[in-house]
Amino acid sequence: MASEFGFTSRRAGRLLAGAAATGILTLAGYTAVSEAVPELHLYDGYWMVGGAALAVGIVAPLVWRWPRERAMAALIAAVALGAWAPLVVSAWRTGMPIRARLRTAMFLSSADVIGVALPVGVALAWLALKEYRSADGPASVDC
Repeated sequence: MASEFGFTSRRAGRLLAGAAATGILTLAGYTAVSEAVPELHLYDGYWMVGGAALAVGIVAPLVWRWPRERAMAALIAAVALGAWAPLVVSAWRTGMPIRARLRTAMFLSSADVIGVALPVGVALAWLALKEYRSADGPASVDC
């Protein structure tokens, strides 16, 4: 029935992954904006989103031709590191203990929500963008 309308199960899954990625990344962006505290010059969410975007910009072109699963694992690791790295650098620069800095960011800026949402959203976006290819080369046949 789905093939009558031009949808295959693989295409529908990619559309669903894209919609979920959009929702989750929107949640991360909304949390970054709504949890900023300009009075204290506290913009941790912005820094996390910026670090993750920089990581995607660097890693995605390097892993684009890799198999989808391996590339996704590398991308998730890069996004997670890129999201938390600005907060760690901030702790080093101010001489604050890293653990205390991260706890403060989680309490005041909801960094824990952003830190989870970014890798999950990027993983779903990668599944939506990158087509699955079997070991034979071209995309496998949908059932």
